[in-house]
Amino acid sequence: MSAVNTLRNTTAHENETADALSLYFSSIVSPIELLDSRYVLSPYEIDSYVDRLKNVTLMRNTKASFILAQDISQFANIQRVGATFTRGIGGAGVGIPNGTDTLSSNATAAALFESKSLSDVKSFSMLIIDSPDTYRNIDNSTKRNLVSSVIVASPQRNIASSNAINIALYFRVLPGFEPKVPADYFCSFYDTNTQAWNESGCTHPTYNESLDRYECNCSHTTTFALVWSPKVCHQCSSSEVLLPNCTCVTKPNGQEWAVEALKNTTNSTVIADALSVYISAVAKTNQTANQNNLLTVAQIDTYVNNMTNVNEPRNNNDSILFAKQPDQGNNVMILGASFTTGVGGQVIDSSNIDRVNTPSITAAAVVDNQSLIDVVSLNMLIIDKPTAYTNVDQKTNRTLASSIIMVTLRRNDTKPASMDISLYFKVLSEFKPKVPADYFCSFYDTNTQAWNESGCTKPIFKSSLNRYECSCDHTTTFALVWLPKLHLTRYLNSQDIASLVFQSISICCFIAIIIHAIVIRFRDPTMSLQTNDLPPLMSCAVTMILFIFFIALAMTTYTKTSSEDQTSCFLSSSVLMFFVYFFIIFMFCIKTSVAYFNFLRFVCLFPPPSYRRLFVILLISFFISLIWVSVAAGLNSNPSYDITQLYPYKLCWFTRDVIYYFLTIPVGVFLLINTIVFILVALRIINHARHATSPHQPYERMKRCVLILLLSSATQGIGWLFGPLLTFINPEAGNILGWFFVIFNGLEGLWVILLYIVIRSLRMDKQKRVVAAEQLMKPKEQISYKYGKYFEEDNKNEDIVTG
Repeated sequence: MSAVNTLRNTTAHENETADALSLYFSSIVSPIELLDSRYVLSPYEIDSYVDRLKNVTLMRNTKASFILAQDISQFANIQRVGATFTRGIGGAGVGIPNGTDTLSSNATAAALFESKSLSDVKSFSMLIIDSPDTYRNIDNSTKRNLVSSVIVASPQRNIASSNAINIALYFRVLPGFEPKVPADYFCSFYDTNTQAWNESGCTHPTYNESLDRYECNCSHTTTFALVWSPKVCHQCSSSEVLLPNCTCVTKPNGQEWAVEALKNTTNSTVIADALSVYISAVAKTNQTANQNNLLTVAQIDTYVNNMTNVNEPRNNNDSILFAKQPDQGNNVMILGASFTTGVGGQVIDSSNIDRVNTPSITAAAVVDNQSLIDVVSLNMLIIDKPTAYTNVDQKTNRTLASSIIMVTLRRNDTKPASMDISLYFKVLSEFKPKVPADYFCSFYDTNTQAWNESGCTKPIFKSSLNRYECSCDHTTTFALVWLPKLHLTRYLNSQDIASLVFQSISICCFIAIIIHAIVIRFRDPTMSLQTNDLPPLMSCAVTMILFIFFIALAMTTYTKTSSEDQTSCFLSSSVLMFFVYFFIIFMFCIKTSVAYFNFLRFVCLFPPPSYRRLFVILLISFFISLIWVSVAAGLNSNPSYDITQLYPYKLCWFTRDVIYYFLTIPVGVFLLINTIVFILVALRIINHARHATSPHQPYERMKRCVLILLLSSATQGIGWLFGPLLTFINPEAGNILGWFFVIFNGLEGLWVILLYIVIRSLRMDKQKRVVAAEQLMKPKEQISYKYGKYFEEDNKNEDIVTG
């Protein structure tokens, strides 16, 4: 406020004016000061205050501005004279001696008078404003936008003269001022009469690639800046492609231009422009191109990787391309890009990440935040219709089905880092297979020249967005590819038949022991099983019920599947599936409960566990299983969660992305608990065997019973952990793991028979001990009776003699 008042005081001398100007620009760095428009100086006012600095030598230098007033007579043998400013450092006066044509410094902005045009100039004054926020909205008529620092130059002549002034200007594009769309740049002055930027009297700026700046010349003095306006290009025909200079050329000519440009440059901006033109030139065309003008996948990958600081995305109806530093400040991180056919692409950052779930998106890639640590440049290219890629794989018969996504990361260090890239693909109508197909999320291996899905997950179809989703742990060229689906027949394969047969045999074995136990009960009640013999067989009973429902589920799915493309579970299969799931959880709960009960019996001997405690544990197991299944069924009621799906002619079961939570993890936990119990009980049994003085037959049989129970739990755990449920994830490995399921289920019948034999033997041992005890007691009773009779007769004889 005080600075503005001083400047508006017409009696202020030169030094006061310079001090006030310097203070003003330092103070308006804070946006709060801009709220009061009464204390914001107009460009006209600033021009007039710089004009005041006549016939004086002074300098005011801050990080916000630089003011210079200089007598021209001090510069002898000088070709150019003026000032420069470097952001974060400040300004300086410059005199370029004769024989030197250019300014080689890395200044943010600079202005140099040519000495020949200063022949009748006594002195000059100059102001450079580093971040001219007050100049941003001063032109509302020409759509010119400020992109650089502002330079105000004013020469003071000795006499009125018509000599033209030649001033060289140098501008860098300021961070935060750069355009967000393709732009044309202009070297302009601010016309205070029209209140608009005007390039009259100034040359068109040329870009100096080595110093990353624009250079131009003007023939007058006033307020200068580099401004931009959106690039206006003509619409090209379908057989033409648009070059960066807005020229339409035929696609073959555009392709040739792009390849030549890529061969002869290392500039990232030129690479981005040329790649964009090349992709548009080869897209959606059946013309036979010159083989010399074709880029390989490896070449395009290399060009994308070599780009840096292409902040303005190259975006059209054929592709989107950018190379950006991920950290944009203000808690905004560049994460990836998306593309919509017929519309174009969009950069995805942390502020608009939810847009990746827009149904119209054709392809998208999002890099995980943690994968962007120490990344200095995220480079990405999405090609909408990659017709040039349709025949790049002649080895695996994998065929392109989607857009192409190229992702590369440039880091500060070369140490390997974890990577997680989420990919989203829609099957393009042009590439849609005509036969039933299996889809793969793949990358193009430039070494083998073939599509390869290593490091990528199997794609999951999301019906709500009609697209496939997957993730990969590396960067390169990605796409969704397909192979003809292996025809699913209605005939059961050998593994299916073996599974049903072995489970049926196990069920028959259990039924056989039940029948045998009933027959024994009627023939010899003393040898029938007692209540305390039942807990081990109870766990086997639940397993048999599980097998019955599993067979019912498999046969129902097999007979009622309408086609091999059916993926939604029908009602009866869903109901049976959750019954199977309930008995899986309940089976492992019971096996774990019985294992815990035996742990108490063999390891924690005193006090011995009661069967009441076992009953309570089994009841708790039932409710745990019921709650677990209820949660799964509740989640399955919402189709958007994709909890279950139909595997044609096989099963209705959990989808790949949730099976770990609902089956693998619970079974793994139960298996771990049983393993720990097995180790503790085994150690106890081994210790007992080492210190036992004589064999104890019943105890030996109890040990065998416990070992069989633990083996049953282990085989069931491994079977369901690596069973046929994994065959739907990886067919090759799953086929092998499926046989574990078949064999271990078949072993359940063996464990049932062995367990029954051990329990029956244990019951027979107990009965033999009872019979032996009874026989031992019988002779003693006879001897007691004989001596009783003898003493009774002896007493009678004594009574007779006495009488």
